[in-house]
Amino acid sequence: MDSFLDFLVRQKKFALVFSLAFIAIGVLSVVGMQRDQFPTVDFEVLSVTTSYPGASPEDVEKSVTNIIEEELLSVSGIKEITSSSREGISSIIVTLEADLKVVTTVKNDVRNAVNRVKAFPEEVTDLPQVIDFNVTEFPVVTLNVDSTSGNFNQARQITDELQVAISRIKGVASVDNPSYLDSEIQIKVNPDKLNKYKMSINEVISAISSRNARFTVGGNNQESLEKNIVILSEFESIDDIKDVVIKSSFDGPVIRLGDIAEVFRGQEEETSITRVNGTKGFVLQVKKQPQADIIRTVKRVRDRVAELKKNIPDDINIFYTDDSSEAVSNRLDIIIKNGYIGLALVLVVLGVFLSLKTAFWVAVSIPVTLLGTVFGLGLTGNTINLISLSGFILVLGIVVDDSIVIAESIHHYKSKEGNLYKNVVMGLKRVIMPVVTTIISTMLVMSSFFLMSGILGKFIYVLPVVVLFALAISFLEITFALPAHLATNKVEKQKRWFVPVENFYNKCMVRILKWRYLIVPLFIGLLVYSAMFAMKNIPFNLFPSRGATVMFANIEAPNGSSASYTENIVIDIENLIVSEIGDDLKSYTSTIGSYFTNRADIEIALTPTSDRERPAEDMQEKLKELVKNVEGAEEIRISLLRPGPPQGADIEVTLVSESDAQRALAADRLEEILNSIDGVDNINRNDEIGKPRIETVLDFDEMARLGVDYQSVYRHLRTAFSGSYVTDATIAGKEEDVRIYIGEKDYTENFIKNTAVKNRQGNLIPMSQFSTLREIEGEPDYNHLDGDRSIKVTASIADGRPRGRSTKVDEIINTDDNQSLNVKSDEAQLNEAEPARRGPPPSKTTILAKALKELNASVEYPQVSIITAGGAQESIDSLQDFLRAFVVAIVGIFLLLAILFNSYSQPMLVLAAVPFSLIGVIWAFYFHGEPLSFFALTGSLALMGVIVNDSLVMVSHLNYIRDKSAQLEDKKVWIARGSRDRLRAVVLTTLTTMAGVLPLAYGIGGTDVFLQPMVLALGYGLIFGTFLTLILLPCMYLMNYDFINMLGRIRVRFSRKKSPA
Repeated sequence: MDSFLDFLVRQKKFALVFSLAFIAIGVLSVVGMQRDQFPTVDFEVLSVTTSYPGASPEDVEKSVTNIIEEELLSVSGIKEITSSSREGISSIIVTLEADLKVVTTVKNDVRNAVNRVKAFPEEVTDLPQVIDFNVTEFPVVTLNVDSTSGNFNQARQITDELQVAISRIKGVASVDNPSYLDSEIQIKVNPDKLNKYKMSINEVISAISSRNARFTVGGNNQESLEKNIVILSEFESIDDIKDVVIKSSFDGPVIRLGDIAEVFRGQEEETSITRVNGTKGFVLQVKKQPQADIIRTVKRVRDRVAELKKNIPDDINIFYTDDSSEAVSNRLDIIIKNGYIGLALVLVVLGVFLSLKTAFWVAVSIPVTLLGTVFGLGLTGNTINLISLSGFILVLGIVVDDSIVIAESIHHYKSKEGNLYKNVVMGLKRVIMPVVTTIISTMLVMSSFFLMSGILGKFIYVLPVVVLFALAISFLEITFALPAHLATNKVEKQKRWFVPVENFYNKCMVRILKWRYLIVPLFIGLLVYSAMFAMKNIPFNLFPSRGATVMFANIEAPNGSSASYTENIVIDIENLIVSEIGDDLKSYTSTIGSYFTNRADIEIALTPTSDRERPAEDMQEKLKELVKNVEGAEEIRISLLRPGPPQGADIEVTLVSESDAQRALAADRLEEILNSIDGVDNINRNDEIGKPRIETVLDFDEMARLGVDYQSVYRHLRTAFSGSYVTDATIAGKEEDVRIYIGEKDYTENFIKNTAVKNRQGNLIPMSQFSTLREIEGEPDYNHLDGDRSIKVTASIADGRPRGRSTKVDEIINTDDNQSLNVKSDEAQLNEAEPARRGPPPSKTTILAKALKELNASVEYPQVSIITAGGAQESIDSLQDFLRAFVVAIVGIFLLLAILFNSYSQPMLVLAAVPFSLIGVIWAFYFHGEPLSFFALTGSLALMGVIVNDSLVMVSHLNYIRDKSAQLEDKKVWIARGSRDRLRAVVLTTLTTMAGVLPLAYGIGGTDVFLQPMVLALGYGLIFGTFLTLILLPCMYLMNYDFINMLGRIRVRFSRKKSPA
């Protein structure tokens, strides 16, 4: 072993080539590496959307949703099926079982099951659309086109050209136009002329559709020149449609379509309105291919649009919204700037404690490891994204720590007399086993992340990959390269300025060790108090709203409101948004009437958090107050889009029952409970009543006597009120629908009373003779869970702030001692009090448990089943997965350390450092006003790696000192001296890690709110961890030493008693 290490430390050229090679391949990998906002994740969710124009929710449920669900329920590998049957549309969401090995097979089975359904109503002209949800389904940039002169035909043409041009750009997968109204050939039949010629609308439709056809009748039976014979009667122009013969006889006139109707090109009916930045226009959503780099793809789109704009009239305005590449680019710039600052600070700190040459080579190990890791990510097909970047920060402290431990030990032994290379080998051997053990133990911890399931498990999959690559390359660097770099003939003297500090620490430790039985309980008490304090005062949000850059305003106008009425309300709210948010507003997009004409949504995009001072939460609270004064709206909800993987609403409770009455009562009660809990807002349910209906009641006996056919009545009324699809026509190379209407389509219900329908004998029969009208309440949407009717109740929870005293609201309301929830008791007092944003924060999981306990569904609503989902359930599931993975890792580390120390008690000393190190994290987050989150947990994991490393090396060194001096000196003396030997390395690790991460924590080179919690946990946890390693660990080591000796004396006495006299 010594000869092999001696060989390695002499290979200076190899070490230099090794380091330069990793830097070179890393730089090349960075240049061509794919960058993305988030990891490419398959959510294993499919949606099935079917349009059933004009149908009521119940008709959609019975005629579309039910028959598709019946087929889907036969597919294995599906976790759950949820559906919503709304007016005119069926939406089904299919969620697959987690971690399936045959995902593609199950997805194909779902598609095949949908394709097997054929028994749709004739009005369902388009097949169900099956969409596979993954990260690439989200647009990376949105273009908006409008005309300042109001020339929308010109804007439409330019939008078409842009859509074609952008779709051809490298890296672009598709370009969607959600606000686009397709053109169609419209036929407006004059109802008076229809009656004059005694024709029914069915006759007109039949004549048009039969005229537009193409048939192949066979071949020409010529052996030498065989040809197919076809009959062509397809429409080639609008005039062809006008010339269609509707009615003709031998002795009567020929009546053509143009005689009774207008035929022209128009747009399909506008069922929704889209407004961008206060104007109506066209929207193009650009989606990238899975393997495309987000920054380069968006840049190509912008460059191509800039070229096209040179030939576009000045009155056409083109601008961008929702550019996801900006967030990725900003994050990379911030990390690179802070990386330069951190590296410079690391060099300074190392230079102060060690020689400049040692400092340089230790600092070089950082880019070697990180750039080599980038190369490894590229080889495995991963991308540079938010999660992988967090992995680099997570591993930074461990990499620096390992290099410092090796370098400090070599630096120490080089100052001794004797052969240089033997001294270097001695320094390397002295610490290599603890360092390797630390690397393996950290690998065990991070490998346990692979055990996490669900969306979060897939979302963070790249995190352990980054750490494993980094640790492997770090091991190669500190064994093959760093010792050789430091093996120089020039003897470098130890920096003597730190010696007085070491001597002072040594004297203090001798005294501190005398009080070990008081100090250790004090630390335990501090840990217990900190844990209890955190549970009560610091909220846990897996992905908190802090750092949110998107808000939503959901508007509900009175039931039955038209789209134009709702649009006027939206305009008022848009004006409030612009005036309140001001320069922090990036863009806003309003969508009116997507499902109901009385509902609208406004997506509010904010500037990056690094470019503004106001947090999104403050803007949200201010807007909530302002929109209360908007007239005409029944309800306006303002919410934040939490960053991270999709989690749904904070609270999601689905009530399933075949009893409509019990299901509705349970939903009413749950809504009432949630309304009574402070901190809960945006309460919503998906069974809202739709607009009122006018029901035409037919007298079928009278219809039979009069010879009126039901289909004739249906087709006549549908054509009058909604229009009827007739056929397709390809005119000038563009395929368009041909749709027929009776008159101008602006009829009221009086039309039904006054219109006449042709019977089987050709006579016009007034509908008033066989029908009556009645007005009834609107139907709710019909929702299913696995085929059973359900109601989903959702709510959002305001993120609590850990810091500050209780507000007036907290003082005037009662608190639940067990749940720490503030319940509204006096409406007048609450209206006067400011929102409780500080003090004991609400917890999603606690609120969910409280609400379900009060609901007591098993007793009060026995026919109702409860299913929870959303952010609260995700937090519970994620924490359970995390704890399960963490326990597996801890057991693995314990076994590993037991082998290294040949002891069962000493591994407990090292592992005990883990919970104690979290004390610093708790108080840092409290004083910084930060909630605990996913990124705080990952920072704590990085902290655990550094603390375990320092503790392991400390215990290993104390064992070394024990073997040499335990019989010669007092135990407190040799333990204090051994601790002093590790002081420089521990302080160096703390200072260099803090120097590397704290610039990012305080935004010296730019602020990133996603990564700040991670570096706060690592930096401040390490500050406390330093005292832990230097004070608590030696005390615990001595207590363990006392305990082992006591057991030894007991065994000796026991063995003497058993021995014969």
